[in-house]
Amino acid sequence: MIDYKTFKKEYLNEWVDKSQAARKAAEELANKEVKTSLRNLYKDTLIFILDEHKVEFKGENEKNPKDTEYNFFTYEEAMERFGKANNDGWRLPTKKELEALKDNYPYEFDKDSKQGIFDRRLYLPAAGFSYCNGVVDNVGFEGDYWSSTPDCSDTAWYLYFNSSGVYVYSSGGRCIGSSVRLVRDVK
Repeated sequence: MIDYKTFKKEYLNEWVDKSQAARKAAEELANKEVKTSLRNLYKDTLIFILDEHKVEFKGENEKNPKDTEYNFFTYEEAMERFGKANNDGWRLPTKKELEALKDNYPYEFDKDSKQGIFDRRLYLPAAGFSYCNGVVDNVGFEGDYWSSTPDCSDTAWYLYFNSSGVYVYSSGGRCIGSSVRLVRDVK
């Protein structure tokens, strides 16, 4: 039989253990809520905070007037059309913004719809890419999206995704045709 003092001590230890577990769970929940608070829960677009400013991804990919079926731009075409913010503020994302997207939001590849999905809110078609000679490859298997950040005179940074994951790489050449998804700063 356990006496009252032993019972009280064991109960107290159990209470302390539960309190520590509750505190840890509360801290984890608070961290999740901080990330959740960065989202705009009332729109279908993904909004996040980067360097104390909010960035919103555009709902659709931009169309290249030269393409009939695909939305590919060389790096120079993308920079010429979208390198600077337009009247509505839309522009190419920076490498840092693409890395923030990759690092802070859950990613999944939907093989049925052939899209890369971030945070169940931002859908990027796996449109593949076009080689410098115009031949299109990997449609439905990967997505390549330009940033505005050059790497060197021949390459630039881009977001790449497939069923294995999402990455930010330096391109194999600026003449490669990639998709474009624009961002803008939100107040």
